[in-house]
Amino acid sequence: MNDSASKAFPVLSESEISGLRPWGRTQDFGEGQVLFREGDSGFPFFVVLKGEVRIEECSSGDVQTVTVHRPGEFTGDVDMLTGRPAFVTAVAQGGCRTLRIEADRLRDVLNGVPSLGEKFLEAFQNRRILLNESHFRGIQVVGAAQQTQAIRVFLYRNSAPFTWIDPQQPEPESLPRGVDSQRLAAVVCGQDRILHQPTLRELAECIGILRPIPEQIFDLVVVGAGPGGLAAAVYAASEGLSTLVLDRLGPGGQAGTTSKIENFIGFPSGLSGGELASRAYLQILKFGGTVIAPVDVESMQSRDGLYQLGLDDGSSVRCHCVLVATGVKYRHLPIQGIRRLENAGIYYAATSVEARVCRQQPVAVVGGGNSAGQAAMYLSEHAESVRLLVRSGDLGKSMSNYLAQRIEKNPRIEVCLHCELQQLHGDDRLGAITVADNRDGSTRRHDCRGLFVFIGAVPNTDWLPPSVERDDKGYIVTGPQAASSPKWPLERRPCALETTAPGVFAAGDVRNQATRRVAFAAGDGALAVTCVHQYRSGLRP
Repeated sequence: MNDSASKAFPVLSESEISGLRPWGRTQDFGEGQVLFREGDSGFPFFVVLKGEVRIEECSSGDVQTVTVHRPGEFTGDVDMLTGRPAFVTAVAQGGCRTLRIEADRLRDVLNGVPSLGEKFLEAFQNRRILLNESHFRGIQVVGAAQQTQAIRVFLYRNSAPFTWIDPQQPEPESLPRGVDSQRLAAVVCGQDRILHQPTLRELAECIGILRPIPEQIFDLVVVGAGPGGLAAAVYAASEGLSTLVLDRLGPGGQAGTTSKIENFIGFPSGLSGGELASRAYLQILKFGGTVIAPVDVESMQSRDGLYQLGLDDGSSVRCHCVLVATGVKYRHLPIQGIRRLENAGIYYAATSVEARVCRQQPVAVVGGGNSAGQAAMYLSEHAESVRLLVRSGDLGKSMSNYLAQRIEKNPRIEVCLHCELQQLHGDDRLGAITVADNRDGSTRRHDCRGLFVFIGAVPNTDWLPPSVERDDKGYIVTGPQAASSPKWPLERRPCALETTAPGVFAAGDVRNQATRRVAFAAGDGALAVTCVHQYRSGLRP
C-alpha cells in the first residue's frame, strides 16, 4: 500500500474506538443492507466494529468497488464536512456491526478529540485524492473547451470530482445518454439529472454545493475566499465568532490558480494553491464557519448599527463586521481579438483545468512576476514547450530569485526578454502569436495553442460604497492612511486593517500598499480577526 493509501485508510485502535463511543451508538446491518446511498445528504459516519462495509460507485454505468472497510476502519470523506451529497454507496457485508455517529456530531468529534480529528481529516483528504486519480468519473461535463471552461474551473475550485468529455477531440467519447449535442455545455450531475447550458448557481444546486445562508446576524462576514479571507475565517471561527465566507467561485482566489507555492512557511516541498485552499476550507468547516459559493456581493450599506450586504440573488445578509478580501483580477492585454479567444487559447490561470487543454502543445506565458514564473514551471510539465514573454530585460526584477534561477535552467522554457505580444492568430482557437522586440521593433511569429496572461492587476472593489475610501487605482485605504482621510468619522484611530468605514476591514491584495504574497495575505487575515475583536469589544485599537 502506497503512502497516500495508508493515510487514506488507517485502522483505529481499541482505545481510539472507545474514545468515540460517547459520540455515537451501535448499529447492526445484515448482509447487503445499505448504510448510505449515493445522493444522500447528511449521511452518518460509521466505524466498522465487526464484519465489513463495501464502498461502491457507478459513475461509469457499472457498479465498481472502491474499497472494503474492515474492523477498525471508518467510512466518509471530505463531504462529511461540506454537507454535499454522497458520491458513493456503502453496503454491509456479512454480519456487520458499526459505531454510528451522525453527521452533525462529527464536527464535535473533530474538535473534542483532536488526535482523532487530525487522523480523520487526513484520511478524508487522501481519499478524495485517490478517488480523483481512479476510474471514478464523478460529475460529467460535456462540451468543447470554450463552452465548458467556467464550469470546469468552478468544479475544480470546489473540489468536486468531474470528468470532461470534449466532442471536438480526434476520437471523442460517446455522449452520455440524454445529452443534447445541440445544447452544449451539458453537465450530468446525477444518474437522472442533466443540465444544459447551466448557470453556476444552477450547477451548484444540482451537485449540492449551494446552500441557503443561515438567517442570523453574523459577527463577521468575509467577502472573498483567497488566502486572506480563508485565514481570517479560520481564526475567527476557531475563536468562537460566527463567521460566514462568501465567494463568487469558491475557495482559492488568485492563489487558487497557482500551480505550486514553494515559499509558504511549513511546506518545504511546496503545495498548489488549490490544495492550500482546500485545506483551509476544511479548517473553517471544522471550527463551525460557513462557506457559501457561488454568490456575488453587489452592495454594502450601514443600517441600525449593522452592515447589510446585498447579494446577486436578491437576498441579503447582516453582520457586525465585514472583511473585504476580494483580491484582484489580472488585466487584459490591449490586443485585438483577445476577448474573442478567451477560454479558446487565452487563459488567466494555469491549473490542471487549463493544462489539460494544452497538453503537448506549444504555449506562451506573458508576465514577469511570480505568478507568471510559477505558471511557466507548471506548464513545462505538460506542454510541448513554453515561451515566457517578459517586457523588461531582467527576469529577476519582479520574480523571486529561486524561481528565476529554476526557470533559466529549465530546458523546456525559453525566456524571451524585451518581448511584447503584438498580434494573435486564429479564428475559433488560438493558433499562433506575433511577438515584438521592444528594443528594435523586430517581430517573430510562433506557433501557440495556449497564451497565459499574468500582467498587472485591478482590485475588485467596484461594489463598495463611497464611505470606503480607495486610492486612484481602486485599492482600499486602511490604517494610518484611513486615519488621515476626511472620511474617517471617529475620534479613535482605526485598526491597522480598518477602512474609513468603522468595522469594515480589508486584507490581502485588495488593500493599498499590500505585499502581494500568499503569506502576507494570510497574515492580514489573522490580524483582521484581532481588529474584529477590538471593534466588537469597543476597545481602542
